[in-house]
Amino acid sequence: MVVTRPGFGSAEDETLFQLDLPFLEGAVVIGYRKAAELLLHRLANTGLRLSHSEPATCISRQLGAAAALLERYDEAKEHYIEAINVCTDMRFRPELALSRLGLAELLLDHYPDEKSEALEHLDFAIKEFREMKMQPSLERALRRKDILKA
Repeated sequence: MVVTRPGFGSAEDETLFQLDLPFLEGAVVIGYRKAAELLLHRLANTGLRLSHSEPATCISRQLGAAAALLERYDEAKEHYIEAINVCTDMRFRPELALSRLGLAELLLDHYPDEKSEALEHLDFAIKEFREMKMQPSLERALRRKDILKA
């Protein structure tokens, strides 16, 4: 729907940004790089960092995930750091934990000199996921921890 949408990203495209957020998340999950690239470009330039729809999400975190998928690691890192700052200021606990997990994964995979910082983010996320009973995210974080032990 994104790639074939007439006038995507043009002045004639009146699609609400909030409607593109689930498409961005879906594109990242399935690895659809073309859609992720289009949506990253569209949403990164809005200045919006939190959605106001249900469920609320941190746009910066989603932009970080899209940039990572597109192998734009420095950009991804910037988005994740922004997400952490926004979520800390807003006290948006679930998104803060997800943002720190995303940054931890990025650092572990692409910034080997920053492994100790990555582990701090990973440990923080694991603790928060346990307390909030966010089981799928907890399992994802624990898998990373087990990979490091191997």
